[in-house]
Amino acid sequence: MLSRFSLVTRASACFFLSLALAADRPQEVTFDSGSYHLHGCVWTPEDPGPYPVMIYNHGSEQNPSPCGPPDLADFYQKHGWAFFAFQRHGHGSSPGEYIVDLQKQAFATTPNRVAAQQEINRLHELYNRDVEAAVSWVKQQQWTDTRRIAMTGISYGGIQTILAAEKGLGIRAFLPFALAAQSWNPVLAERLKEAIRKARGPIFIIQAENDYSLEPGRVLGKELEKKGPPNQVRIYPAFGTTVQQGHAAFGSRAAGIAVWSADVIAFLSAAAGHE
Repeated sequence: MLSRFSLVTRASACFFLSLALAADRPQEVTFDSGSYHLHGCVWTPEDPGPYPVMIYNHGSEQNPSPCGPPDLADFYQKHGWAFFAFQRHGHGSSPGEYIVDLQKQAFATTPNRVAAQQEINRLHELYNRDVEAAVSWVKQQQWTDTRRIAMTGISYGGIQTILAAEKGLGIRAFLPFALAAQSWNPVLAERLKEAIRKARGPIFIIQAENDYSLEPGRVLGKELEKKGPPNQVRIYPAFGTTVQQGHAAFGSRAAGIAVWSADVIAFLSAAAGHE
């Protein structure tokens, strides 16, 4: 007769095996953030867990891919990481008000531009609660190595990543791509500089030279220099033929990943103890 320990062990083994067998396709999940029921996706490596986990924050698009950029998920899977993507409220299948609509309302109804920009910051903080909820959900999963969780994001997702770095949340490393390149303003700049000064984990900011604006990397990079390695910023050569390709595709498509992959793996090894 099997002992209770043996039954638990066998059940756990079957659980991780089922994840490994499904590693070639994402597993859709739901979780709560306050009153919102958010949608997400998990991609896992072929080997049994627990795994280090990369949490992905999408940009400002209203309907981001529910499972995140597949090339990015594939990259992390092949390096032994689980990849978790989710949709903040008001995006995709996650109900709620769309942040860009609220931002437009702020500029339309607030005559003082600085006050409107402060409202934009408040909205980013509000939506960062969804990021906190995602991190909390990931930490509760059996397949998560809670000692090795990292976070990345593109554009608005980069902003969300920096705000999360200020809170720490038990995350070991932060990788914002093209953050605020389309929405950069003095009020947001001061908020992000403050977040970097208080960040509880190392940050690696990445941009391509043909992004919408290089000011985020240049300005925030000075704050990272004060903190020392492994904090860093890298502005890579232009990617693709358009500004949008330099902005979004550089951080999410296979051709862009090939440019920065070695630097990111080295950063994660130094910051999160994983190759």
